[in-house]
Amino acid sequence: MTEPQPEAEAPPQDQVPSHPESAPDPAAAAPDPSARYGDATEDKIAEVVNVAARYGGSSIIALAGVPGTGKSYVGQIAAQRIADEPTRVREIQFHPSTTYEEFVEGLRMDKTGGIDETPGLFSEWNQQALADPHSTYVLLIDELTRAKVNAVMGELLTFIEDRSRAFTTIYSRRHVRVASNLVVVATYNPTDRSAIEIDGALLRRLRVIRFDPDEGQLREMLSSRLPGPVVDRLAGLFAGLRAKHKDFDDQMPFGHGIFAEVQQEAPDLYQLWEQRIRFFLHRPLVSPHPYADDIRVAYPWHDPNYLERAQP
Repeated sequence: MTEPQPEAEAPPQDQVPSHPESAPDPAAAAPDPSARYGDATEDKIAEVVNVAARYGGSSIIALAGVPGTGKSYVGQIAAQRIADEPTRVREIQFHPSTTYEEFVEGLRMDKTGGIDETPGLFSEWNQQALADPHSTYVLLIDELTRAKVNAVMGELLTFIEDRSRAFTTIYSRRHVRVASNLVVVATYNPTDRSAIEIDGALLRRLRVIRFDPDEGQLREMLSSRLPGPVVDRLAGLFAGLRAKHKDFDDQMPFGHGIFAEVQQEAPDLYQLWEQRIRFFLHRPLVSPHPYADDIRVAYPWHDPNYLERAQP
């Protein structure tokens, strides 16, 4: 059987339509990729950039970690450094109702009541990459496993891996290939039920970079806002749990990024407990998290009167 050939020419960039459900312009809100961050953060950014440089032409670069481990933050910076231009980075967040039709290609009714084949976000961005082969483009997918990935990506799982081959789209029957200069970076929480159910077909197409709670990044984030002893105690929370629990990397319910909005010890650390941390540990009709008691002991700010009693 003759291998279908890809389209001879991709449309000019200024003729590619803007997808109605794409994320906002990344240049408007993403962290500054040219800034110099702390050593621990820079090490993680460099790890993503290096893995993408080596494997981004045949694998999805997957950043895996529990909530608050900096996956999205580092992913945004790394994506812009990989592309070397904010306008060549596009973001999308998957959710349970994300479909193949939104992501790859679907059918939509036009103003006359007719049916048109409409490219999805991936197809649009892939066409832009094909039209500009000397530049690197990045598609950043947040919360990859919240969608039914196999259904959303369909045949792309094969052709992201082997970009020398073309595939035929379901609705328009066009022959296209995945651009060799398009890097797909994704984030996901490996403890989510949906992530646990990832099948081997998807796993073999991922290059997984672990994002664990990081005391170094915690210190870089808080050292200019909080007194040294307070930062030490917060870092000690993670270090102590890691030393005590062999399954820490898989079971810790949150990471250092949960403290990103803390500006001062009082009232921020107590409010963080009341409004966020305790809900990671105790949920209605569900058994408490196995680390709940240890985290409560290591986090004295759960007590609204702690600072008052701690005064000499």
